[in-house]
Amino acid sequence: MMIEYDNGIRIEPLNVNLDATRKCDYSFVSHAHSDHARKHRKILATPETALLYRYRFPSVPARVIPYGRKARIGSATVELFPSGHMLGAAQILVITKGTRIVYTGDFKTYPNLTCVPVEIRRCDILIMESTYGDPICSFPPQNEVYARIIMFIERCFADGNTPVLVGYATGKAQEVVFLIQQHGFPVHVDSKVAEINELYRSAGVKLKPTRHFTERSSAQRVLVVTPQTLRTEPYKALPYKRSVFLSGWSQGGNAKRFCVADWSLPLSDHADFNGLLSYVDKCRPKKIYTLHGTPQFATILREMGHDAEHINKGFKADHKRVRKSPLRKIDLGENFELF
Repeated sequence: MMIEYDNGIRIEPLNVNLDATRKCDYSFVSHAHSDHARKHRKILATPETALLYRYRFPSVPARVIPYGRKARIGSATVELFPSGHMLGAAQILVITKGTRIVYTGDFKTYPNLTCVPVEIRRCDILIMESTYGDPICSFPPQNEVYARIIMFIERCFADGNTPVLVGYATGKAQEVVFLIQQHGFPVHVDSKVAEINELYRSAGVKLKPTRHFTERSSAQRVLVVTPQTLRTEPYKALPYKRSVFLSGWSQGGNAKRFCVADWSLPLSDHADFNGLLSYVDKCRPKKIYTLHGTPQFATILREMGHDAEHINKGFKADHKRVRKSPLRKIDLGENFELF
């Protein structure tokens, strides 16, 4: 059994790339963020990810598999299960020749307000993202971050400022809109967030309607916008505003690399350092491959007694058999094959 990392992950004998980074014949798309969802000839995904993917690539055929349903691909059995990263985001379990392999894609161990929580499966080989695999990236409890967001909003209103919450259009923005609406604040959004909000509603996420922000209509409203909007003239024309960028990178002091907001808070859709360790502890794999971030996390895992290795593009390993370890219906339209 061969595991390769080049154009995404390849697991022999599965004839599907996992999160391919360049166009390919057939790719599993773990979630709909643009760094994982490229235009391919055919995709494998959950119904929700396929819905969001179709927003960008409407003509690409998709084989959709709901969470928890097993399917055969060639001589392997696969199952998609929640990663907690965003709506529709999935991990994939590949069972071949008695070996259980899990590829996580991006995942989050704290609950997410707009998607089902992460699940953890026992496996023999774990291929995991480790974006925040540095001890400095240990986030505060998520409820504390939520509370700080609400305090920021209330302080802005008290000072006569418009609170502006900045996050990526798909996933983060919807979690923030949901949080704000839970607390009864009226919300205005930019056009990109509004479009994704509508897709979330069509998938059953209970987001209330929002209005588009304008220079004159946003007083006593919370704005939820993308980083790109901060550079536009309509936004710059808004008087008396304060902005906060919501990203895990704020914990390591790197938020300014991604956004020019006034402040930042560590609301992330990825597992932090402690979440990564907790995942490994519950998964109990025999072999671990870490992806993204730095090799430091694999080193830490080895110091803890795990067989761990950080992999980069060009990696290839030939595995012998390892010991076995003890929604709502969505209208997907044409070009989708439901199993």
